[in-house]
Amino acid sequence: MVLMSAAYKFSYRVNFVKPSPIRTLVSKISAISATRKVVSFAAGEPDPNVIPRDLYSTILGKVLHEEAKSCNYSPTEGLPSLRKSIADFMWRYEGVKTSEDNVLVTVGGSQAIDLLGKLFIDPGDHVILENPSYVNTMVDWEFYGARLVGVGVDAEGVDTQNLEAVVKRLLSEGRRVKLVYTIPTGHNPAGVVMSEDRRKHLVEIASRYDLLVVEDAAYNHLVYEGSYKPLSHYDKEGRVVYVGSFSKVLGTGLRIGWLNASSEIVEVVKAIKGPSDMCAPVPMQLLVDRVLREGLYDQIKRRAVEEYARKRDTMMSALDEYVQGAVYNRPRGGMFILLKLPVDVDSEVFADRLLEKYSVAVVPAKPFYLDDSGRSSIRLNFTMVKADEIEDGIKKLGLLIRELA
Repeated sequence: MVLMSAAYKFSYRVNFVKPSPIRTLVSKISAISATRKVVSFAAGEPDPNVIPRDLYSTILGKVLHEEAKSCNYSPTEGLPSLRKSIADFMWRYEGVKTSEDNVLVTVGGSQAIDLLGKLFIDPGDHVILENPSYVNTMVDWEFYGARLVGVGVDAEGVDTQNLEAVVKRLLSEGRRVKLVYTIPTGHNPAGVVMSEDRRKHLVEIASRYDLLVVEDAAYNHLVYEGSYKPLSHYDKEGRVVYVGSFSKVLGTGLRIGWLNASSEIVEVVKAIKGPSDMCAPVPMQLLVDRVLREGLYDQIKRRAVEEYARKRDTMMSALDEYVQGAVYNRPRGGMFILLKLPVDVDSEVFADRLLEKYSVAVVPAKPFYLDDSGRSSIRLNFTMVKADEIEDGIKKLGLLIRELA
């Protein structure tokens, strides 16, 4: 927690600010990497060698030359052509029929989540989310005064039977339940994919109890087994706000995301967003629009999925060989494996020791949980690490586990 300073009259909300444990860890890894080689399973990013930078360079050169307003503001809600391209994209790839009037372009999916927090959360409101869940959303919404309530996750995603019971209990106690937040595909950090039955059930719960569901679809297009429709596909009442992102396929540095929601929500979000940033970066909007309109997304996604599936399989094979008693769910999508350590050790202590002794970086899972159930779990990323470093890194992880056993 950030303490109030006697020298400055900060807002009371500063007392809710918590440093992001991921960003803190990344800073530490960066400092150590300056002095020695680190095998990092910590990132939540695509492999930079899979991103077609030469293609982007060519497209950006064209748009900067051809588009007279490429370095000017766009409308706050995004370029009309990109919003139309995203609406077409959602129909083609997600089976969700929408229009550009329901699409608002944001600076990555994270801005969309922050804007929804500003729009809906009053101090004391209860928000239901998976346990574990994405830590940055937890930190962000707690800043607005949300009271987070976790519901457990298994191999088929969030336990919707339990979720409904939690909703009923909170409402019976007179609590305000504003939002349900979920990452149904390629969950971060659990790596699981929600089953179709649970997707349908969650939408039914939202309808039955008059709730809004925020669907974080950041990993929807990194799927290695099966195919899955988003929650929005089953929503007929406008109860699901779809938060999309191109970061995980096209590149995190592009910072282009969007939300798809009712026109009423879009209009209010636009009013909130405008004074803070005016618009998402216009050259990046133009780049993504060209990628979509010229049919280039398919080949970029295909290459990413093929490469990451190979890395995932390499990591699972290494875990099975070098980590006796490893407990994890086979990720059918996303970027992560959530590993329960076969020794009773605090994951933050384990991660520090692994980095210091063996120069291998992992993310402690404890901050992703609302209780102590993630104390001995770590999150492993398999997308950004070099393929030929995975086995060696997991082997060293196994060595430390045996030392602590």
